[in-house]
Amino acid sequence: MRTYIRSFATAVAVSIFCLSCAPAAEQAATAPVTEALANLEDWLGTGANREAWDRYLHLTELHDQVAKGDEADCATVDGVIEQLDSGANGLDLPRFRKLREALRAWSDELRVVQAPSLSDAALAADASFVPAPKEEAVQRKAALESALAKLEKHLTGDNGQRWREYLRLDSLHEQLQAETPDINTLATVERQFTADHAGLEMPIFADVGTALDRYISIVVARRDELKDQYVAQLQGLAKELKQYADDPSEDVAVQIGAKLGWLQRVRQAGGLVRAVRRRFSRPNLYVQASAGLVAAGIEQPVDDTSPVRDHILGTDITGTGHTVGHVSVELVPSENSAVIDILLSGQTKTETVGHNGPATIYSDGSVAISGSKRVVLDNAGFKSYPARGRAVARTRTRGIGARHRIVRRIASRRLAQQKAQAERIGSDHAGVRVRRRVEDQAGDQLSEAHSGYIDNIRNPLLRRREFPELLQFRTTKDALFVTGLHAGRMRLGAPSEPPTIDGDYDLVVRVHESMVNNMAAALLSGATLEEEEVQQKVIEWRGELPEQLESEPDRDPWAITFAASQPISVKFDDGGIEITMRGQRYTSGERDFRAMNITARYKAEIKDNGALLVRQGDLVVLPPNFVPGKSRLSSQQISWQTTLERRFGKVFEPEIESEGLELPGSWKKAGRLDLKILQSEAGWLALAWVASGEPLDSDEDAEGEDKVAVDKP
Repeated sequence: MRTYIRSFATAVAVSIFCLSCAPAAEQAATAPVTEALANLEDWLGTGANREAWDRYLHLTELHDQVAKGDEADCATVDGVIEQLDSGANGLDLPRFRKLREALRAWSDELRVVQAPSLSDAALAADASFVPAPKEEAVQRKAALESALAKLEKHLTGDNGQRWREYLRLDSLHEQLQAETPDINTLATVERQFTADHAGLEMPIFADVGTALDRYISIVVARRDELKDQYVAQLQGLAKELKQYADDPSEDVAVQIGAKLGWLQRVRQAGGLVRAVRRRFSRPNLYVQASAGLVAAGIEQPVDDTSPVRDHILGTDITGTGHTVGHVSVELVPSENSAVIDILLSGQTKTETVGHNGPATIYSDGSVAISGSKRVVLDNAGFKSYPARGRAVARTRTRGIGARHRIVRRIASRRLAQQKAQAERIGSDHAGVRVRRRVEDQAGDQLSEAHSGYIDNIRNPLLRRREFPELLQFRTTKDALFVTGLHAGRMRLGAPSEPPTIDGDYDLVVRVHESMVNNMAAALLSGATLEEEEVQQKVIEWRGELPEQLESEPDRDPWAITFAASQPISVKFDDGGIEITMRGQRYTSGERDFRAMNITARYKAEIKDNGALLVRQGDLVVLPPNFVPGKSRLSSQQISWQTTLERRFGKVFEPEIESEGLELPGSWKKAGRLDLKILQSEAGWLALAWVASGEPLDSDEDAEGEDKVAVDKP
């Protein structure tokens, strides 16, 4: 059981590294207003005071508008907001403030919902600008100081001092004491809290990082020039939304995402931001694995021999047990997580010797055993329920040994009288052993897999604040499903629903280009990778280094510093795949190459059992913002272009071919997965495989010929 639990957990962990927690369902826009209004009216009670506030704030009219939902009159709602902003005595109390905030958010929503288009809504949103209140800045600063004080109390000794220096806490204190904090300095400190440094995911650090982010937002939101910046952002957003609705390109999506992130940070146009994300930021990864494929790496025969030791009704029993059985898998229908039951069933044949006083009893036994372990998979990792075990024992006495005949007669009579009771006790004891066996073999491996997922996937992304917004698992009795959305505050997800894949397949993957691009931005923006580091990562992933990534003899190792924006991007369209790598700087020994973009365009098709990618033309190596026909390359840029074409032409080969997909670990037992669907259209790449049951290795491999590249999951 150890092997299949480890393989199952590891394979799933690897397959979900780029995935994301399920957000709460979008609350109805009127719900916060209804709640705030009810709380205020309950507090006001009845009588003359309640009637006076009702008339002053037009609460009866507000009830009528709430009942209309999206068809409410914005002017009437704004009239209530104006009264709440009038400064009348008492309106600064919490219940009035809560209603005012809820109404402003709803007013924003109404303007977006009732606008002819999102572009029009963006242009109209300039009227909803609300300066950030000073008291909120005070509150956020106090929250940051409180979280910082708790952290500094936690940081003791030399290690604590090193943390203080690493996090630049002295600079943070200086800015908290300054009358006008410097945004750039605060942002520099914030980057330290979001670095991929082990430990920063702990609440004691994360709380400071979150409070600092909120404080920076309010500092930015209170700048004098914010209103002009706000109008400029909305005008640009309106133009880009109109363009994106007609042609949802990745470049425009990046611009829209950046503006939405800015609006979100300064807490403006919340209704517009939410509406754009609902329209253009949908889940961008869908995975479906059949029950048969899930089971393929877990199911296995059981055939082992082990010692038997027991004590039943005063008899010490020793011997051996030979167990023959099977481990199987059942998927349990669940909407909020993937639930898998791993089942053990079989029969143990025993040969034992029992000693009870002067008598020795020789017995054969047959024990029907069954055990189970339920594994639950969600965005937080792996969990399991306690193992269950059951056994039914039947025994047959082969003989009784004793020096005296009378002892044998007494022992025989007692055995007959106690047989049923002894079998019940033996069954209970065997059931305990089954549970212990399942628990011992599965528990450590599940714990190891969970720790691997937390340490290598979840925590690094949490530290960077890049854990996907949505990572939802579910199961039916026939398949396991994963839905993911990775976008973040500054990016968008998919603008459209995924293509429909009809038919029975063992593995279906539908990924939108935004998932790949967003994850690349999260992990590689501004990062520097050296040749040796890349080679080591590929070896860890594939188990070997492809020839095209081997270091060139007599050539200095290279390094690349990726661009801060869109370090790597892909486009899925017209049956092809376009890959662009944006390097801010390339180095090779003492040679230094400035910013260049490297683009390869491939045509994708199915060949035999796998995929064939054929490069369309040569690599395109050009500096950023180069416009063919208008821009010209310098002699130095032409030299860089030639060198990079030669170096990266080995990475982006003219043809990339695979002979099928092979899953890792125990899932190799599923055999080669034959590719049956390969579609690249409208930003989506859709792939579907069927398990062949045949090994991936070909006859040519056995004869020593080189294997072609294998698709990786």
